[in-house]
Amino acid sequence: MADIPYSAPVLIAEAEGYFAAEGLDLQVKHYPVGRICLERLLAGEAHFATVADTPITLAGFTRRDFGILATTTLSGRENQVVVRTDRSIRQPADLQGKRLGVIPGTSGHYFADTFLLFHGVKIDKVTEQPLDPKDPVGALVRGEVDAASLFGTYVTDALNRLGPQGRVLPGPAFFSVTFNIVSRPASQGVSDDDAMKLLRAVQRATVLLQREPERARAIVAKALKVSVEDLAKTWSGFEFRLHLSQALITTLEAEARWALRRRLVPAGEVPDYLDLVRPEPLKKLDARAVNLIK
Repeated sequence: MADIPYSAPVLIAEAEGYFAAEGLDLQVKHYPVGRICLERLLAGEAHFATVADTPITLAGFTRRDFGILATTTLSGRENQVVVRTDRSIRQPADLQGKRLGVIPGTSGHYFADTFLLFHGVKIDKVTEQPLDPKDPVGALVRGEVDAASLFGTYVTDALNRLGPQGRVLPGPAFFSVTFNIVSRPASQGVSDDDAMKLLRAVQRATVLLQREPERARAIVAKALKVSVEDLAKTWSGFEFRLHLSQALITTLEAEARWALRRRLVPAGEVPDYLDLVRPEPLKKLDARAVNLIK
């Protein structure tokens, strides 16, 4: 599981014992970003993983041995470009000629390139540098990059650590991230019954998020070891809803075209991401939550 606010429904399900209540004996492992969670699953070290759309997009070019069970979280405001004010960056155009930190293969990477494109800044005029997923803020604080594409509490952490030397570049909400639960296939030990139990626990947590948001925030803040106040700064941008929709497929296809243009994946065609969706467990739990065009 990724230790970021996107994982709120799963963090709550773990903290409140909802998985155990469903009869699931889960050993939950925590990682800084969803990309690493998916890597661990594909390496055979996990049965389930929480992950944003971009790592799914990239993995879909070479791997078909995992399935998307559901989207848990949506956000159009979670990704931000944080800049150092001492590097003369006041608007997006000022990123030209600067060093922009990204966590490769994550939604933050895709957001960074989309942000530049949206604001008319050529990607080849910006030096993208990889950030350490374990401390993506460190390079920005040390001045090793001039700006960084960050998400979640990493944005707040950067602003807190930089103080007056840090600010967020303004911009419209042109980009929406989906956060998802994926699993190994039934042939590798994850039955539809087990998947449905996990989704039912997450659905219970989602109801708590919707009905008791203050209590939910407190649980998530404790799990992430951040203050409720810092978590609240980005909380309003989240939509917590367990579902599978055609919009996810559209997003994956758009990101696949980006990955091909940027040569992040082997040359070829855009994969059929519908083949990676495993809708049966969610359909059994709530048929209305699945809206896919086959």
